Amino acid sequence: MNQNPSTINRILQKVLNLPTWALLGLTGLILGLAYPPNVLGGLFGGIGLIPLLIALERATGWPQTLRWSYGSFVIFSGITTWWVGSWQSNADPWLMTSSILLILIHPFFFCVPIILYREVRRRTSLAIGLSFLVLLWTGGEYLHALTDASYPWLTLGNTQTYNLYYIQFIEYTGIWGVSLLMMIQNCLLAWLLISLTEENKKSRTKQGIAVTTTLVATIMLPYIHGLLSLASTQKSPDPSRITVTIVQPNQNPWDKWQKNDPIDHIIDNNSLSFEAIKTGIRPDMFLWAETAIPKPITHPNMTHERNRFYGMVDSLGITVMTGFPDYVVHPSKEEASASSRRDTILDPQTRKPVIDSRTGKPQVRYWDYYNSIGVFAPGTGIVDSYHKSQLVPFGERIPFVDLAPFLIDMLSWDVGISAWGKGKGPHALLVPLKNDTIRAGAMVCFESVYPNIVRQFVVDGADFLTIVTNDGWYLGTPGPLQHERYALLRAIETRRSIARAANTGISCFVTPEGRIFGETEEGERTTRTETIVLRDDKTLYVRFGDWLPILCLIGAGGIVLIGLLRKKKSQE
Repeated sequence: MNQNPSTINRILQKVLNLPTWALLGLTGLILGLAYPPNVLGGLFGGIGLIPLLIALERATGWPQTLRWSYGSFVIFSGITTWWVGSWQSNADPWLMTSSILLILIHPFFFCVPIILYREVRRRTSLAIGLSFLVLLWTGGEYLHALTDASYPWLTLGNTQTYNLYYIQFIEYTGIWGVSLLMMIQNCLLAWLLISLTEENKKSRTKQGIAVTTTLVATIMLPYIHGLLSLASTQKSPDPSRITVTIVQPNQNPWDKWQKNDPIDHIIDNNSLSFEAIKTGIRPDMFLWAETAIPKPITHPNMTHERNRFYGMVDSLGITVMTGFPDYVVHPSKEEASASSRRDTILDPQTRKPVIDSRTGKPQVRYWDYYNSIGVFAPGTGIVDSYHKSQLVPFGERIPFVDLAPFLIDMLSWDVGISAWGKGKGPHALLVPLKNDTIRAGAMVCFESVYPNIVRQFVVDGADFLTIVTNDGWYLGTPGPLQHERYALLRAIETRRSIARAANTGISCFVTPEGRIFGETEEGERTTRTETIVLRDDKTLYVRFGDWLPILCLIGAGGIVLIGLLRKKKSQE
């Protein structure tokens, strides 16, 4: 036996022998630094879990596994999502509280696959346990992008947004494919390190060669595909195009919702739009930010404001797509949700309740305000609208509030935006142009983080995508930049161009290959006019959806089943 181990082996042994608290802290720190704005974060995504996996070899049971993994992930959560509280002087206390709760509660989501991994590893082997973790983690991220309480902001694949060539293959797999590769790299490297303690050096060498080969393949093959994919794109024929002007008014999001706000936001956005036209480039469409129109102009009492805005669109002579609060009255109680608002219908002359002749009771009206995107055309008014269907948990809507609608009034922000109605789901919007009508997939803010939602716009026929957002709540934090970087993932998955309008920035355009251009600065009052391509083809991911994480969940279940059968057979 070699009594003079190499320098590398000595270093590896020191890593393996680090105190448990140091290993747990390393995982939290490495993962925390893996996300934007760190341009080197892509290097950390494939190694962040290794220290935790090494430490778990010392764990004696699931309670200890829970404590240790939670310790790592609460550090990770704190580094990556502290900005959610805004922490500005005029930030709402409820927003700050929700940020603290997010930091403390969200880590439990990551603890679940770790606990299950440890149990499978204990009952089978290290290799089987790590294989199970790779599949369960990837499938679990997909599950975490479902339901009202979902928060896929920290999907592991999101660490690779600065690695453009590496991620081109997500047009087949969605971002879940990148998460799968990151988990394979974490677990292969963990296996190599942990297996150093085994005594069978010959067997360990053969396995090490196989593992190293696989590891190299997970790195090199995506790069080769990306190089070929981008090279072929550059040679493709010139497609149809649309010229879009993004309007970034840089309005204070806190003042905007106060009754005494002195700014007329409709006039302000309209003025910037006219200034953009004066530069000499006449766009096909204007894109205003989320709630650029803060008033519910579709409400019957807003006739003056609605007609005034329609007049502005007529004067521009160009279609405007903008965020606005849409007031909708539901045809009946059955078509409303349990959390819908309601009031008694009053006779306009007597101001007394209108009595239903069939029941003898006052007539009740059911209605909702929706955080929406509308398309407004000259001479037509509103052409089409989309109601945001994936709302920010607690920030815009209480998760599963239809089960307890009384919580809406109890848990609403002072600025009054935490009780939005929930839309019925993604659908493409009609966008009339001068000589044509095209279709757009219009996302509102947080929805652009969800690959499973964005693809549905393209399934419905969207030729391009838009994102309207108001990231001004988080100005000066990593939040706006992270949000912008995630947009390029949606562009690659769907191979659609994106125009992104943010109230205070960062506004930008994204090519179907994920290249960002025409960026604005945060806190800048400006417009940007660029031409983007239109496409009608559908990627494999768009056509088949989240097939990869579903297969991963099936595979993880298969490993558990095989482990149980083996255990039962050994007991017979």
